[in-house]
Amino acid sequence: MAEKTAEKQSVKEFVNNHGIVIGFVIIFLYLSIFAPNFLSASNMINILKQISCIGIATIGVGVLIIMNCIDLSIGSMFALSGVTAGIMVSSSVAGYGLPAFVGYAVGIATGVLFGAFNGIIVAKGKIPAFIVTMGTQSIARGLALILAHGMPIGSFSDSFNYLGSTSIGGVLPWSVIVFVIVVIVMNFVMKKRPIGRYVYAVGGNEDAARVAGINVDKIKIQAYLIEGALLGLASTLMASRLKSASPNLGVGYELDAIAGCIIGGVSFTGGIGKVFDMVLGALIIGVINNGMDLLGVEAFYKQVVKGSIIVVAVLIDRKRSGRS
Repeated sequence: MAEKTAEKQSVKEFVNNHGIVIGFVIIFLYLSIFAPNFLSASNMINILKQISCIGIATIGVGVLIIMNCIDLSIGSMFALSGVTAGIMVSSSVAGYGLPAFVGYAVGIATGVLFGAFNGIIVAKGKIPAFIVTMGTQSIARGLALILAHGMPIGSFSDSFNYLGSTSIGGVLPWSVIVFVIVVIVMNFVMKKRPIGRYVYAVGGNEDAARVAGINVDKIKIQAYLIEGALLGLASTLMASRLKSASPNLGVGYELDAIAGCIIGGVSFTGGIGKVFDMVLGALIIGVINNGMDLLGVEAFYKQVVKGSIIVVAVLIDRKRSGRS
């Protein structure tokens, strides 16, 4: 009897520790059987391209969730950063036709500025992050529409499009290489740098962090700056991949990014989360999105599926938190 109980416990522990990987394998096998062309080389490359941008955004918002904050303006920031970058490099009447590096710099800077704006209001104004970012979501989308005059911006230079739409040897997309670099850097930052340790401390217990001498407001602003920079990079890469920037880009991206975090084991109660698990969460969301496209699932049902995934993942997280 004791042996059976111990065996049950070990199986339960294994599932708890490796649930993300198990879930990914099950989804991958299902789509391999039922989704046409899922395993084709071109589709695998397409999945990698898709998750490179949303994966960078997932890591950005993951930093905030670990700190027990949130950002609901992700999709709108995608649109605004993409549009500002696009205006810089477009050779059309709406653009300035500047070099590619200017477009990337302006796109990332837009994300940083908006991240700073969110962070300062959240930290100094002592206003809940979801309320602040719900408001800035509308501001960013409105600014994107104003700057682009409600129309997509195109006619980008080949040098700007290169990073998002070309591959090494026609196999490994450059955008994936950028994503891998971001993952390595952010894993180092979160594990080895003071800012990373402080983010975990603030998310775990904000009052205790203050007592320990951590400047909580400063850490919150810095975390939003990091997230803004990552969103700016991701949106500029997306514009490069699509060879256009639309003020309507990014609708629903906050759902994908947050879902990737929660599936990846980032706790909504704060203080828990790993960069590599966020990547796996983003990969699962990317595979699910791709699989639903191949299966011909309508957009409305996709939202239901992703929303359900978030609810289930949060319930599991709450159950785990209750036990610990």
